[in-house]
Amino acid sequence: MTTITTIRTLVRRDLKDEDSANYRWVDAEIDRAVDKAVLEYSEYCPLQVRSTLATVDSDNTVDISTLTDRIDILRVEHPVIGQPYQSHRFSVWADVLTFLDGYYGDAGNCYVYWLKKHSIGASSSTVPAAHEHIIALGAAAFAISSQAEYSVNTANTGGRTVNKDYSFWAKATFTQFYAALDRIKSYNPKKLKTGGLVPEE
Repeated sequence: MTTITTIRTLVRRDLKDEDSANYRWVDAEIDRAVDKAVLEYSEYCPLQVRSTLATVDSDNTVDISTLTDRIDILRVEHPVIGQPYQSHRFSVWADVLTFLDGYYGDAGNCYVYWLKKHSIGASSSTVPAAHEHIIALGAAAFAISSQAEYSVNTANTGGRTVNKDYSFWAKATFTQFYAALDRIKSYNPKKLKTGGLVPEE
């Protein structure tokens, strides 16, 4: 199972930073880089979730504040009795979803299909195991980039061009990371229409 410990090990391997007695990046820095990589990954391959939320009788709004780490909402179905379920057009502002076209709730439930940021924790992860290496690659890129910025303003023993070396390394790693994301992406916000997702071409 993918955990932050698993990913951290992969990142250190990519960074050639596996000497535990002399780490160049401390765990907190690696974990921060992993979180940045997960956020970027989520913009390309978000977690798909269906949640059941209550509507309000004679009200066209639905409280979606419980949908945390939300990237987008794709579809809303109401009512959820009988099939096929009816999808409705909607708009979203902050934590409120509003039915359009004069549609109102009836105090029954609705299904909200939405996209969520992935997470990697101490004992669980929503990132598919097959994509671990992509997260690790992205985290390495962010860690290297951070080190490049840090080395610009501090004395170091890596030579006068160390910041440029880090910058070139970071750029090359970011190029690999985003190329990998482009190959696996399942979401394109430019093709999203209100109340529905247009499939990838």
